Amino acid sequence: MSRTSGKKKKKKNKMQKREALYGYLFILPWILGFIALFLRPLIVSVQYAFSKVRFTPQGVVTEFAGWENFTSPFTSDVYFVSKTFAPGVSSFWYETILVCLFSLFIAILLNQKFRGRAFARAMFFLPVIIASGIVIQVLRRNGMDTDLETENSYVFSSDGLAVLLNSIGFPERIRTIFEEISNRIFDIVWLSGIQIILYLSGLQSIPKSEYEAAQIEGATAWECFWKITWVRISPMTLVVVVYSIIDSFTNVSNKLISWTYTQYTNNNMGVSSAIGWLNCVIVFAVLAVVSAWMSRHVFYVNEE
Repeated sequence: MSRTSGKKKKKKNKMQKREALYGYLFILPWILGFIALFLRPLIVSVQYAFSKVRFTPQGVVTEFAGWENFTSPFTSDVYFVSKTFAPGVSSFWYETILVCLFSLFIAILLNQKFRGRAFARAMFFLPVIIASGIVIQVLRRNGMDTDLETENSYVFSSDGLAVLLNSIGFPERIRTIFEEISNRIFDIVWLSGIQIILYLSGLQSIPKSEYEAAQIEGATAWECFWKITWVRISPMTLVVVVYSIIDSFTNVSNKLISWTYTQYTNNNMGVSSAIGWLNCVIVFAVLAVVSAWMSRHVFYVNEE
């Protein structure tokens, strides 16, 4: 008996080592790409963040400046916090929540059997293939410049909805929320491709036998969603939320990212690098808090 259990344990260890090896092989291209393309710029950006950077005919000259690059935007511009930093940090809440809810809704629809399902899935994943902040800016600007923006037709703005809600008498706070959501419809659809695919993979991994057993017991569709679907896709929800937070913080529409890029184009490398690293620290802090809280509510099938 002990000899049999020993063989099983040895076989399991070999399988685990083989799976670990496959995992390392899968991430090896990323590791090589990071070392070859990103490691040196990353180190240089840290150096620039703590230096005064000057461009001379002999090349780039750096002079240690301590924390000056981190504090100067806050002290030199009284409107930096209210117009750039605070909106840039807080905008991810709206974007993350809306993108996650929209992605789950669309994934549930695309998981149903209907004619043209493959085409519909491809259409929602298409923005990922051509994903670019520049593309979004061009589309939004062209939409604003056309003659389609009339009294009854709006491409990327919600002026008509604002007037309607105001005439009905909605409270200003509720009206602001609806306006914010409608203004971000284009961005939400554009940014939801990866999340939809992740949720689809989670939905398709749920055994149909669980739904059949629940229906036999008389469970409604609403009860099946909360007792089976939502519980089963909770690990994928954590992945989707983490991905959406990072995507929101690094999106070109984020005011802090736009400001950082402007400083870069104006050859203010030190301040640009410093605020970029500050944004990175904020991302890690938010991810740590969100992941710690959500991990308590995640259900893993293989847990004993």
